[in-house]
Amino acid sequence: MLPSHCIPAIALLTFLAAAAAGAQSLPQQPGYDAFQHVVAVEPRPYEFEILGVKPGMPIDEAVRLIEEHLGKELSPLDGTLQISSPDGRTFRTELRLGYETPGITFFLRNQDDQPFDSVELDVSTPASGSVVTAVRREVRLSASDGPDGASLLAQLEDLYGEPSETKVSPGTNSWLWATDMDYSAIPFVGGGPEPRYACARGLPDNGRYSYEVPFPTGGPNNCGATFGVSHRTSATTVTLNFRLTDYKLVDQDREAANSQVDEKLSATAAPSDMKL
Repeated sequence: MLPSHCIPAIALLTFLAAAAAGAQSLPQQPGYDAFQHVVAVEPRPYEFEILGVKPGMPIDEAVRLIEEHLGKELSPLDGTLQISSPDGRTFRTELRLGYETPGITFFLRNQDDQPFDSVELDVSTPASGSVVTAVRREVRLSASDGPDGASLLAQLEDLYGEPSETKVSPGTNSWLWATDMDYSAIPFVGGGPEPRYACARGLPDNGRYSYEVPFPTGGPNNCGATFGVSHRTSATTVTLNFRLTDYKLVDQDREAANSQVDEKLSATAAPSDMKL
């Protein structure tokens, strides 16, 4: 079997309409492929979490916690993944990508001032046991109900210590807690007129499976996990964004899944039985 970087392939992901929530190993149509569970994911050693959910948690448990918080069911996001080699071999499978809060429209996010609470979960492939890889939450509150930036930062520092990176712009404060590839905290990178970053730029903004390896700018990825928080104010509202992504877990899942894809793409093709 050739390593993944030696097999030229074209990956295509088609999103499907949301189906009922349930088991993460989706039923496959005749002729489709299925990922086999080959990697056991250990509990993550860091303390970051969003509403009690953190990467590495079984997705069914995470969905239960978020649905209890929201008081309604999440909508699953499914897709058909197709990866083809230049000589015509194909790996095709139905894949669950994650879950999202229903009813959160573009208008509500960007052209309204009504409060809302939106949570999105990304899930690994069945090769890693369908565990959480990333959690995102956006919550908008009335200005009288939301914390100010200083109070929020004080709460976060009590939980996680000093952030690795900070950004300040009119009306918005952002903080990032980052770990290295061993999940040790990356110290504050410092301030100054020139931007300084704890992690390589260009990392994906989600934890979904991709056959292709991303190419961050500024060198290889140096961050195992990141927890980002932003606080944005207007005259009448406070909007908070929380993003927790385990890039090391995403890479481990990609390696486990890609090895199965590559095995299929490099195997000897059996003759078809089509009537010609």
